[in-house]
Amino acid sequence: MELSQIRYFILTAQLQNMSKAARALHITQPTLSKSISNLERELGAQLFDRSGKRLILNEKGKRFLEGAVVSIQELDNAAAAAQDKLINSTLHIGLFHVNRDFMRHISEFSLMNPDIILEIDRLTESADSIDTNQYDMLLYPRSTQFRRYKGQPLFHESYLLALGGNNPLLKQSSILLSDIRSQNLICIRIEKNLFELPYYVCKNSGLNLSPKIITDSHEVQRQLISGGCGVGFVSEGYAEEYQSSGNIEIRPLEGENMLQEIMIGFKRQKHLGEGGLLLSEYILGCYGIKTKQG
Repeated sequence: MELSQIRYFILTAQLQNMSKAARALHITQPTLSKSISNLERELGAQLFDRSGKRLILNEKGKRFLEGAVVSIQELDNAAAAAQDKLINSTLHIGLFHVNRDFMRHISEFSLMNPDIILEIDRLTESADSIDTNQYDMLLYPRSTQFRRYKGQPLFHESYLLALGGNNPLLKQSSILLSDIRSQNLICIRIEKNLFELPYYVCKNSGLNLSPKIITDSHEVQRQLISGGCGVGFVSEGYAEEYQSSGNIEIRPLEGENMLQEIMIGFKRQKHLGEGGLLLSEYILGCYGIKTKQG
């Protein structure tokens, strides 16, 4: 049994998907599959139940995973101590935006770098009150609110519509912009007299919209929508949070330009340190972006 087999098994168990694990490990899927099969043969036990592309840990796999994680952590700590390395380095991450795929990449990075501690802050919309210099990495939407940030585009997300559980529009699989005219709009204010992008898309489409309620808080918007006060625009990154609030459902919006650009920014490379450079290279690599040199 080799250490690489155990490490491969741990990440595969966490991701529950062979192709995703292979991509995160920078190896081919056949190589990973062979490694897992060899490990199971050496142990004399099947660790996963296969369901299509998904791998589900069975009871034997769960017991092995528990011991494997502890063993690998102890070995990594022992190796770091023997080499007189600082075992734990800490990276500070600030998130003005949350996205499921992005968080999956963060999880993969953490699993692959057990000696690095991540401190992740979920930041509010009040960007001016944040000391951005304290963060090694920031994720934020492109808007005038963040114009002073020095970052680069990472990905785009669609805007959706959040509706209360009794809204008649829930009978539709998607929402036309013209349907919003008859709804009470609960709008997020980004800055003074500046609202979310979809509001202006609707206005430019000839819809004479006037927000019924204006707030600068997503939490307030969620509660109002859940209470049946109206509907609100939600980017994909927030959709899961809204749906988990209860009595809220999400519908896609039909219309052009309903996209939000998400930006990522890092400290200058000379201030990032080894762990920060690893994070920068890994996250940008996940999105096919080459790391800038210098």
